[in-house]
Amino acid sequence: MTRTMVVTCGATVPFPSLVQAVLDLDFLTTIRERWNFKKVVIQYGRGFGGEFEKRVKALGSASAHGKEAIGKASRDLGVELEVHGRVAAVEICGFAFTTDIEGLLRVHADLVISHAGTGSILDALRLHKRLVVVANTGLMDNHQLQITDRLRSRGHLVAAHDATSVAVLEAVVSAMEADSTTPLATGTSEAFTNLLLNVANS
Repeated sequence: MTRTMVVTCGATVPFPSLVQAVLDLDFLTTIRERWNFKKVVIQYGRGFGGEFEKRVKALGSASAHGKEAIGKASRDLGVELEVHGRVAAVEICGFAFTTDIEGLLRVHADLVISHAGTGSILDALRLHKRLVVVANTGLMDNHQLQITDRLRSRGHLVAAHDATSVAVLEAVVSAMEADSTTPLATGTSEAFTNLLLNVANS
């Protein structure tokens, strides 16, 4: 069974260190060989597309911006991709923003790696996806830190201790090899948001 990893960096503020962590040859080779991840979809945020494309090309991708390949991959995923390539036999798909990240996660994500924004955490947990959260320590506030730490301690997610490829890979190992994670009760978006706030303040 082939797998897809979805990485969400946030819509407005880029998270270059997380992008760098997952666009690492050792990281990509390991996730492909160990768990058969053949596709990594990265939502990198507005204003980072040019830099993202440079990083994909620097890894040796010969088709980082082919229109035909982007068109097909966009249709398959249901998002408007801006960058597409193949690195270490892993398909790399990049886009800045979508209004339907939930649909992408629901249909395609076998594992989610997310920044620590509460909305992104909520999207993944509501869909009962295996989740690794990586803190953007340059932007992280105490509220996000509390939410991440409490949800980690309750078994809902795995937290990487920093945004290096080694740390993120260690967290992926933990997430993929865990028998299961503790699901949050289903409910409305408002109920989930309130639960996250209550967890942070408990």
